Amino acid sequence: MSACAMLVYNNVTSEVWQCIKNAVARQGFQIASDNDSASAQGFTVHWDYDSAVETLSIQCTDSPFLVPCSVINAKFDELVEACLTQHGLALVHMVPKR
Repeated sequence: MSACAMLVYNNVTSEVWQCIKNAVARQGFQIASDNDSASAQGFTVHWDYDSAVETLSIQCTDSPFLVPCSVINAKFDELVEACLTQHGLALVHMVPKR
């Protein structure tokens, strides 16, 4: 399968990043650095956490044929939102609403 769309999350503090790393570890992925890739269970995921601006970019670059990107990205959204909420934070709109 081709790569899914890159997702970018903001307001990701170091505490939220640690929460995300713990959550993905429970899914079978070990995150040992702020910028890397890992493969497990037929999925390959690349991430880049920038602590200076508190952003996380994450992308599934390979997955089993039967799992659509919409399901994969929804899982990422769910995981990140849960960690943000747990720490009393929310995503900040990067583009002003009109």
